[in-house]
Amino acid sequence: MKIAAVETIQAPEHPNQLWVRIHTDEGLIGTGETYLHAEPARALIEKTFKEYLIGQDPLAIGAIWKALFDRCNFFGWAGAEIRAMSAIDIALWDILGQSCGKPVYALLGGKQRNSLPVYNTSGGEPGLDFNVNPVDYAASLLEDGITAMKVWPFDRFAPPRSGGFITPEDVKTGAAPIAAIKKAFGDRMDVALELHSFWKLPAACRIGQEVSQYNLMWIEDMIQVDNMEALAEFARIVDAPLAISERLLTRYQFLPMLKLGIAHYANPDIQWCGGISEAWKIASLADTFQIPVAFHNYGGPLLNVASAHVAAAAPNFAILETGRNLIRLWNGGEVLQNPIVVEKGHLKLPEGPGLGNRLSDSFLKRGDLSRTLVK
Repeated sequence: MKIAAVETIQAPEHPNQLWVRIHTDEGLIGTGETYLHAEPARALIEKTFKEYLIGQDPLAIGAIWKALFDRCNFFGWAGAEIRAMSAIDIALWDILGQSCGKPVYALLGGKQRNSLPVYNTSGGEPGLDFNVNPVDYAASLLEDGITAMKVWPFDRFAPPRSGGFITPEDVKTGAAPIAAIKKAFGDRMDVALELHSFWKLPAACRIGQEVSQYNLMWIEDMIQVDNMEALAEFARIVDAPLAISERLLTRYQFLPMLKLGIAHYANPDIQWCGGISEAWKIASLADTFQIPVAFHNYGGPLLNVASAHVAAAAPNFAILETGRNLIRLWNGGEVLQNPIVVEKGHLKLPEGPGLGNRLSDSFLKRGDLSRTLVK
């Protein structure tokens, strides 16, 4: 079996989503995906990566990954390059599973759980805003059986001073939604705090010291991940679990953080970190440090699918991010052949060989898609 063509697809209403389909000479088609800044990733696939793909054995996933990475490593890989590689890698795993009639999680050693506990990244829902009505938001999640949520009430205070300073008053205001949720529901609702790496170390520490009283699930991406020593200082000062980070790419960037003992949870993004291949290695690496993995999963529809496979097989999996608003979008938009199912706070595992899901026939028949087939 050989790779016969590589296809890139974008939809006008989802400009940041890039879908990649790898076609084989035996008729199997694997589907991958990445998101954000789709155009440069697409250009790399169509103009540069094609020469490393066409004619190759699609089952030689490791060899293809290394060839692409070695090519990118010559001029820098941590951007559009690794996103493009991630989409390709996911598609190749899909082909591998289809070729042997097994789901991807079976090829990673088999599932260790039948469904995946989730938390909700809480944004983009009409009538629900954690800064305005946090108790209502939490209550609506509990009604759906979701008992953990992530909020980011401090982001609005970062721009005026570029994250370099936050007043005591703004700290109290930012913490108020968390306090309200905890007062209303106690430990029935676990709360994670996202800081989006907007803050410099002193301000991040002031925030962290204030919110530590609420027994948070974790604090995520408190400062930029470029300086591991600064992250270690935050971990020393603030008494709360830390999740780090979708901004770290490949096992090479996760290793220094794990060696310093900074994170309590590793949360790579499968469509950014290097695909299923690299996400599995990161999870295994974290496991050797006794650190659980909680995949970042707030993006395109196939991210939920790919994340589910790795999470199902990883022995150190903790909890999976989901966005109720995005799941409703993808299921309602008929992009996927099969819906993403979250019931009683758990994501159902995909069924069928490979990823067990793909772009729907009706979606692929649309005339307004931007599609390129490279042979």
